Amino acid sequence: MDAIGFMKQTLDFIHRGFNGAPEGLSDEQLHFVPEGQSHSVAWCMWHAARIEDLFFQQIFQGKPAEWDTGGWAAKTGLPEKGFGTGQSTEDAASLRIASLDQFRGYQARVAELSAAFLDSASEKDLEREVKLGERTEKLGESINLHLVIHLNGHRGEVNLLRGMMGLDPVLLNQGG
Repeated sequence: MDAIGFMKQTLDFIHRGFNGAPEGLSDEQLHFVPEGQSHSVAWCMWHAARIEDLFFQQIFQGKPAEWDTGGWAAKTGLPEKGFGTGQSTEDAASLRIASLDQFRGYQARVAELSAAFLDSASEKDLEREVKLGERTEKLGESINLHLVIHLNGHRGEVNLLRGMMGLDPVLLNQGG
């Protein structure tokens, strides 16, 4: 398997994990935040989708985020601005998904756009420099660091939260 194939396979695994994250949860459980600096399952799902959208659309392609062009904030009841990074603990704890069905639509659209980008990318494209604030990274490094590794960490956080509530992890016995 080449690098792009690995990225696609891993992102598919992560998407399946976040798609399964709310299964069997009540609204209260979806938004449960344990004491300390943790997040809710809802926050992890929102943050993961927003980060993926931001990187694949804005940073990698210079396009507007799907979040903005699709009017997803109004559809989901989530904040119009922001994506979780640098957010206060209080703001993160207060985040609520008003329409899970609409949010699932956003997740699906982001995954579709990411897959289309990777389908059109070549191994050579992974060497292209992308700008992140004041620094640059190679596209392949950026995908692995900010999407494959970072998002899989939040998928693990979802499983910890589900376990705290007495529920099975998502993707049990599949690397979960």
